[in-house]
Amino acid sequence: MSGAVLVTGAAGLVGRAVASTLRREGTAVFGLDLADDPGGSIVACDLRDARRLAAITQSREISAIVHCGAVSGPALHRDDPGYVARTNIESTVNLLELAVARGIPRFVFASSAAVYGRTPEDVMVEEERPLHPTSIYAASKVAGEALVEACSHQCGLSGVSLRIAAVYGPGRRTPCAIRDLILAGLEGKPACLSYGRDQRYHYVHVGDVADAVVAAVRAGSIRKPAYTIAADRGITMGDLAELVRKIVPGPPVLVGDKEDPLSDPQGPYDLDAVARDLGWRARITLPEGIRSYAAALLQEI
Repeated sequence: MSGAVLVTGAAGLVGRAVASTLRREGTAVFGLDLADDPGGSIVACDLRDARRLAAITQSREISAIVHCGAVSGPALHRDDPGYVARTNIESTVNLLELAVARGIPRFVFASSAAVYGRTPEDVMVEEERPLHPTSIYAASKVAGEALVEACSHQCGLSGVSLRIAAVYGPGRRTPCAIRDLILAGLEGKPACLSYGRDQRYHYVHVGDVADAVVAAVRAGSIRKPAYTIAADRGITMGDLAELVRKIVPGPPVLVGDKEDPLSDPQGPYDLDAVARDLGWRARITLPEGIRSYAAALLQEI
């Protein structure tokens, strides 16, 4: 692969892992985020500033764009939906314009499994399912996916969206039930989760997400506009709490039975398409991921 892979959100959880994986495999990376990296590997750029984006990339040979830079979840900026929509949609438009103008052959968009909205809990969720977002964040991801697909048809871009489940693992800074349960156990403190005892959640380790993104970057061709990225068919919060306590002993966990206001009830995900087309399946099981995450968090206490 000639040229560098442009990774946006390169200081964030997924972007940082993607950049690290690419570099480990010998691929040059040009990282962008809202602030410079003191080490010099990330350049500051507000992706809503099209002129700034064009100026800092004009002298770079770019072989692919991986767009991870965005408001990263439905819990963030809920009191300012306009900011969420403008940030996520404008940044995607500017990057797509850059890709088309420069003839960049591959565009990978970090979308979210939140785009599916509520689904019957006993029906498999396939990529062709109609999308019914229930948050502005999810709606902004639907819009991003639509723009990527439209540019692929109209402008000859080879674009793909990855509908990523809840990401956990070292480096996550936003709220995470797995991290909270691990830390409570390590610190010997009781834990109480208000929601989701019988509700299915879908998780995926950040290392697996990075591998999926890199697989999408390197794929010879893209057969579908979007793929779901998750570790398995899901786990209830009650079962997750029991699993974490088996791995990280501690005081009992109380899990409420109310519906989680930030996570839609969904059925199991069909993950066959991404395995067939991109050659990706999660390699880190949830128990393995919890063990490694606990070991990493123990070093921080």
